[in-house]
Amino acid sequence: MLFIQIRSLHALAQPKRIAVIGGGASGMFSAAAAASYIQQHGLNAEVHVLEATSSLMSKVKISGGGRCNVLHDTQKPVSEILNGYPRGKKELNGLFQKHFSPSDARRWFEERGVELKTELDGRMFPTTDSSLTIMDTIRHAAEKNHAQIKTKQKVLSITHSDSDDDDRDEGYYISLQNAQKQEEVNHYSAVILATGSNPRGYKMAQELGLKVNPPVPSLFTFNTKNQNKEGQVFHNLSGLSVQDATITLKIKMEGKKKKKIISQEGPILITHHGLSGPAALRLSAFAAKEFKDMNYRGDVFINWAPSFGNAVEIEKILWPMTSIAPKKKVSSVCPLLDENGSSVIPKRLWAALVKQSDIEPDQIWAETSKKKVGKLSRNIAEFVVDVTGKGVFKDEFVTAGGVSLKQLNMKTLESKKFPGVYFCGELIDVDGITGGYNFMNCWSTGYMSGTSCAMSLEESNEE
Repeated sequence: MLFIQIRSLHALAQPKRIAVIGGGASGMFSAAAAASYIQQHGLNAEVHVLEATSSLMSKVKISGGGRCNVLHDTQKPVSEILNGYPRGKKELNGLFQKHFSPSDARRWFEERGVELKTELDGRMFPTTDSSLTIMDTIRHAAEKNHAQIKTKQKVLSITHSDSDDDDRDEGYYISLQNAQKQEEVNHYSAVILATGSNPRGYKMAQELGLKVNPPVPSLFTFNTKNQNKEGQVFHNLSGLSVQDATITLKIKMEGKKKKKIISQEGPILITHHGLSGPAALRLSAFAAKEFKDMNYRGDVFINWAPSFGNAVEIEKILWPMTSIAPKKKVSSVCPLLDENGSSVIPKRLWAALVKQSDIEPDQIWAETSKKKVGKLSRNIAEFVVDVTGKGVFKDEFVTAGGVSLKQLNMKTLESKKFPGVYFCGELIDVDGITGGYNFMNCWSTGYMSGTSCAMSLEESNEE
């Protein structure tokens, strides 16, 4: 009886502790939220950030070329913003609508002195154009409320202890290698896993018995080695972009006649190695698992002028040129014009497509057969690109996959199986396209996991 009383008094004296494993965007935001709640409600609790490396928020630092694309246009309806998530759209809906919205995230930064600007493509940046503004603000918010940030803390394992263990406190024991390369074991009342795409995070989740959907790369460029060779369409076109194009992947489904079609529209950029630009990157995200299954090899189809329709419709525009401008060179006259009277296909790309259609550079419209005009129409509307591999979109790699959302309470980000274990950021099976969507996931899930975790400590004290 005396032992139980002493143990109870000890438990009351000792602060409860939250371990945030990972000092990236979501981990630090989660720590800031948890520490803020603890201070506001006068709880006897601490927040410890355990970061394996010597630096914090490394992806924040390099985002947007060092400017930090912190959010996507928060003036847009939440329903429209959710369309930027290939995976997690449905589950994020309630989180964004009722708990921590994109507008809430904007206000969070603005209330801490960060001025934000929205660019034409919807990306939001600090007016300083420096990622350090965002990093310093988040770190200050955490440290101001006494979160303890510890770097070079490599977490090795997490084990659960319940009330039946007489010699161990209830909660979680974290084994780690500290900055001095010594192994230590510490007790925590709750854990927030925020390890991003680090394989150790997936392993820890699996060791706790959670299902992890296999992570695969997302937001990558396409290598098109064959089209970039000398004499081929993309040769010497590096840096050229088409502002309104459609890129499509068609996948043959086992046991089905119709192919699965995944398509994205927008700007496409031709590079030294292949294809990039918003439309290509979005396709890589929405078809991340399909491209992985294809080993990043296969055909994609591009319509360079989607506003003019399919190949049949485009041919109806091209063929009359044989009488409208019979003496003009095909390679120098593109009749597919925008509202300003400019060709929707850049001159050099148009000339390359004409050559690809077996039309000589000096050939005039009057001497061009219907067969060749038909081939040109197909090269415009359904140009076949042989993808030979994937590239990297700058340094802003993103993964699709992670801890299955079915195992989480999406209002709190707590594990349904292990009370007291929370998840946030890229570790969970949510990913967005480029443009601020992935950070929005970090801020929202980080805020809710941190706040919910701290709140649970308050509730356990009341019990």
